[in-house]
Amino acid sequence: MKLSPPIRPSETLPASGVEDQRLPPRLPPKRRWRRSLLPQTVKGWYMLLVLLPTLLVGTYYATYAADLYESESRILVRGRGAPAAGGAGGIVAAVTGGRGGMDEARAVAAYIDSLDALAGLRRSLDLVAIWRRPEADLVSRLTSEEPAAERLLRYYRRRVTVSYDIETNITTLRVLAYRPGDARDIAEALIVLSENLVNRFSARTAADTIRVAREEVEIAERRVTAARDALNNFREREQALDPTRSAGAAVENVSRLEALLAQTRAELQEKRAFMRPDNPQIQVLNNRIAALVAQVGAERARSTRGEEGLTQQLSGYERLQLEREFAEKQLTSAISSLENARADAQRQAVFLMRVVEPNLPERASHPRGRFNTLTIFAGLTILFGIGWLMVAGAREHAS
Repeated sequence: MKLSPPIRPSETLPASGVEDQRLPPRLPPKRRWRRSLLPQTVKGWYMLLVLLPTLLVGTYYATYAADLYESESRILVRGRGAPAAGGAGGIVAAVTGGRGGMDEARAVAAYIDSLDALAGLRRSLDLVAIWRRPEADLVSRLTSEEPAAERLLRYYRRRVTVSYDIETNITTLRVLAYRPGDARDIAEALIVLSENLVNRFSARTAADTIRVAREEVEIAERRVTAARDALNNFREREQALDPTRSAGAAVENVSRLEALLAQTRAELQEKRAFMRPDNPQIQVLNNRIAALVAQVGAERARSTRGEEGLTQQLSGYERLQLEREFAEKQLTSAISSLENARADAQRQAVFLMRVVEPNLPERASHPRGRFNTLTIFAGLTILFGIGWLMVAGAREHAS
């Protein structure tokens, strides 16, 4: 009798066609080795993904992380003078919030966080050496000995932080370094750079304000000079110091002569009524009338020169005189504006006040190992819980 070959556990029985499930399928040795390294329970995965990274981070902070010292200082940017409680100053203060130098304070905060401040620091301090001290650890120290400006700026922003409080108008500066003296020196140098920046703001504002006022004065002075020159040229051309007075005198003289002429004619008419025409007195009066008529004509002819009459002459003179008066008034107003601009420049000047000087730290405040370790532990735990719920949901949906 011929025996049939043995049947493998995974093969189907020929009689029933049902797969034998008595033994689990065997995995290849390589796959069995990989699977044995991975945890099979929630606890194992939690230890691998949460506890192990937390332990590594805690070990780093406890045994290897270098101490960082923080120097803190506070500055205030404000104007030189405060507005009065009433009047226009009070209205402006109510609209603007009554605090000067807010724009400059924001500009100072932006400047401290910029590449310009970093370049200014590097002119007085060796920042690369400061952040590469021997006591610094390899993880937190500045890695390159000659870093690019952008790379150094990124590291600088992790070590220097500035915040502006809009309510108090106070800017807070915090500097981290591996030595207490280095942190204080950096903070002090940044405050000096900020003071220079605020002084430049004030000088520029004052210069612009006074420059505009001076330009107005120069324009008014040129106008006054031009008006005076035009008036002098007119006097030389017309040969008259004051045509208004000359015209007045001429009109008065003509009026006097005309009055005398009228009186003489009246006297002639009176004597003709009872005297003969050949009377010597009649002849005298006729001669006098003829002389007066000739003199009135001469005076009127003298008041009129060529095609230009006395009216045109007076009109030109009055126009030039009026232009000179306007120019002088403009010059007076411009000079007054210049004085006011100088006073305003003094009032608008802003300056930097040191509310809190940069301190010399006595105790390292960073890195905050416990806080960072607990934060990482809590974050990984939350992420692990969310991920495990997603995996469990996917398995349940697949089954």
